[in-house]
Amino acid sequence: MKKLITLLLAALCCFAYIARSQAPTINIEGTAASIVSKLDKSLFLTDRQKPRMLTIVTGYLQQKNNIRPLQLSNEKAYHTKLNSMQNGLHTRLKPLLTLTQYTEFLALKPKAFDETNVLSQLYY
Repeated sequence: MKKLITLLLAALCCFAYIARSQAPTINIEGTAASIVSKLDKSLFLTDRQKPRMLTIVTGYLQQKNNIRPLQLSNEKAYHTKLNSMQNGLHTRLKPLLTLTQYTEFLALKPKAFDETNVLSQLYY
Protein backbone atom coordinates (compact mmCIF):
# COMPACT_ATOMS: atom_id res chain seq x y z
CA MET A 1 0.00 0.00 0.00
CA LYS A 2 2.85 2.37 0.88
CA LYS A 3 4.48 1.68 -2.50
CA LEU A 4 1.24 2.49 -4.28
CA ILE A 5 0.87 5.79 -2.42
CA THR A 6 4.51 6.64 -3.08
CA LEU A 7 4.08 5.83 -6.76
CA LEU A 8 0.94 7.96 -6.99
CA LEU A 9 2.67 10.89 -5.27
CA ALA A 10 5.65 10.60 -7.62
CA ALA A 11 3.34 10.54 -10.65
CA LEU A 12 1.43 13.54 -9.31
CA CYS A 13 4.66 15.47 -8.73
CA CYS A 14 5.85 14.68 -12.26
CA PHE A 15 2.54 15.82 -13.72
CA ALA A 16 2.65 19.06 -11.69
CA TYR A 17 6.23 19.73 -12.84
CA ILE A 18 5.35 19.14 -16.50
CA ALA A 19 2.25 21.31 -16.27
CA ARG A 20 4.23 24.11 -14.62
CA SER A 21 7.14 23.91 -17.05
CA GLN A 22 4.92 24.35 -20.09
CA ALA A 23 4.41 28.07 -20.37
CA PRO A 24 0.84 29.01 -21.18
CA THR A 25 0.38 30.31 -24.66
CA ILE A 26 -1.57 33.41 -25.46
CA ASN A 27 -3.64 34.38 -28.44
CA ILE A 28 -1.20 36.99 -29.74
CA GLU A 29 -3.48 38.63 -32.29
CA GLY A 30 -6.46 38.76 -29.93
CA THR A 31 -4.37 40.07 -27.05
CA ALA A 32 -2.74 42.69 -29.28
CA ALA A 33 -6.16 43.85 -30.50
CA SER A 34 -7.40 44.09 -26.89
CA ILE A 35 -4.34 46.08 -25.87
CA VAL A 36 -4.73 48.52 -28.78
CA SER A 37 -8.42 48.90 -28.02
CA LYS A 38 -7.68 49.74 -24.41
CA LEU A 39 -4.90 52.14 -25.41
CA ASP A 40 -7.20 53.78 -27.95
CA LYS A 41 -9.73 54.55 -25.21
CA SER A 42 -7.07 56.16 -23.01
CA LEU A 43 -4.79 57.76 -25.61
CA PHE A 44 -7.36 58.66 -28.27
CA LEU A 45 -5.30 57.13 -31.06
CA THR A 46 -5.79 58.48 -34.56
CA ASP A 47 -6.85 56.28 -37.47
CA ARG A 48 -3.27 56.47 -38.69
CA GLN A 49 -1.82 55.42 -35.32
CA LYS A 50 -4.08 52.39 -34.69
CA PRO A 51 -2.72 50.00 -37.36
CA ARG A 52 0.86 50.99 -36.60
CA MET A 53 0.25 50.47 -32.87
CA LEU A 54 -1.28 47.06 -33.61
CA THR A 55 1.78 46.05 -35.65
CA ILE A 56 4.17 47.17 -32.91
CA VAL A 57 2.24 45.46 -30.11
CA THR A 58 1.78 42.23 -32.10
CA GLY A 59 5.51 42.08 -32.84
CA TYR A 60 6.35 42.68 -29.18
CA LEU A 61 3.97 39.93 -28.01
CA GLN A 62 5.44 37.50 -30.55
CA GLN A 63 8.95 38.25 -29.26
CA LYS A 64 7.78 37.87 -25.68
CA ASN A 65 6.15 34.55 -26.48
CA ASN A 66 9.38 33.32 -28.07
CA ILE A 67 11.38 33.88 -24.86
CA ARG A 68 8.69 32.50 -22.52
CA PRO A 69 10.49 29.14 -22.00
CA LEU A 70 13.43 31.06 -20.51
CA GLN A 71 11.18 32.26 -17.71
CA LEU A 72 11.41 28.80 -16.13
CA SER A 73 14.83 27.63 -17.31
CA ASN A 74 16.92 30.81 -16.93
CA GLU A 75 15.08 33.62 -15.18
CA LYS A 76 18.02 36.04 -15.32
CA ALA A 77 18.34 35.67 -19.10
CA TYR A 78 14.56 36.02 -19.42
CA HIS A 79 14.52 39.32 -17.53
CA THR A 80 17.53 40.62 -19.46
CA LYS A 81 15.84 39.87 -22.79
CA LEU A 82 12.49 41.19 -21.58
CA ASN A 83 14.07 44.49 -20.49
CA SER A 84 15.75 44.81 -23.88
CA MET A 85 12.48 44.08 -25.66
CA GLN A 86 10.62 46.63 -23.53
CA ASN A 87 13.24 49.25 -24.38
CA GLY A 88 12.74 48.42 -28.06
CA LEU A 89 8.97 48.71 -27.64
CA HIS A 90 9.32 52.18 -26.13
CA THR A 91 11.76 53.18 -28.88
CA ARG A 92 9.12 52.27 -31.49
CA LEU A 93 6.26 53.91 -29.61
CA LYS A 94 7.88 57.31 -28.96
CA PRO A 95 7.83 58.47 -32.59
CA LEU A 96 4.32 57.08 -33.10
CA LEU A 97 2.71 58.86 -30.16
CA THR A 98 2.53 62.53 -29.29
CA LEU A 99 4.34 63.62 -26.14
CA THR A 100 1.01 63.80 -24.28
CA GLN A 101 0.00 60.34 -25.48
CA TYR A 102 3.37 58.85 -24.56
CA THR A 103 3.24 60.39 -21.09
CA GLU A 104 -0.25 58.96 -20.61
CA PHE A 105 0.95 55.59 -21.93
CA LEU A 106 3.64 55.50 -19.24
CA ALA A 107 1.06 56.36 -16.58
CA LEU A 108 -1.08 53.38 -17.63
CA LYS A 109 1.52 50.88 -16.38
CA PRO A 110 -0.06 48.65 -13.73
CA LYS A 111 1.76 48.62 -10.38
CA ALA A 112 2.07 44.82 -10.60
CA PHE A 113 1.08 42.06 -13.02
CA ASP A 114 -2.69 41.77 -13.12
CA GLU A 115 -4.31 39.02 -15.18
CA THR A 116 -7.45 41.12 -15.51
CA ASN A 117 -5.55 44.06 -17.04
CA VAL A 118 -4.44 43.25 -20.59
CA LEU A 119 -1.87 46.06 -20.44
CA SER A 120 0.13 43.92 -18.01
CA GLN A 121 1.27 41.97 -21.08
CA LEU A 122 3.28 45.03 -22.16
CA TYR A 123 5.12 45.41 -18.87
CA TYR A 124 5.45 42.04 -17.13
